[in-house]
Amino acid sequence: MKKESVGPTLEMAESRGGQERLLKQLVSTFRCPVCRRGFEGDHVRVAARHQHLWVVSVRCGRCRNQQVFWIALKDAQEQSILRDLTREEEEQFASLPPVTGDDVLDMHEFLRGFNGNFRGLFVGRET
Repeated sequence: MKKESVGPTLEMAESRGGQERLLKQLVSTFRCPVCRRGFEGDHVRVAARHQHLWVVSVRCGRCRNQQVFWIALKDAQEQSILRDLTREEEEQFASLPPVTGDDVLDMHEFLRGFNGNFRGLFVGRET
């Protein structure tokens, strides 16, 4: 007699739960790009999944900024994450102090008087 599955098996649920725990653990190793606070696994939510590709979102517990990650889980031991920054850029930004309210106000004042000429901003600068 052949058994038919009527839903996810316990093994499948444990596997999916294990993958979600892994995703939360992975995302919690990153920091918020706005305030630099580490993300908390409890704030990670799965937005979508297609085969081995997961789309997860996380909201910073301090500044409430939301970040989205696309994560490809290849197997339980190997994962990769797609991002806009290289590791070197991430390390460079991580070493900078957090953006302050004064920084935001300075940028606001700059943009109020900015005429849109980006070339003019960089004339005479060394590369």
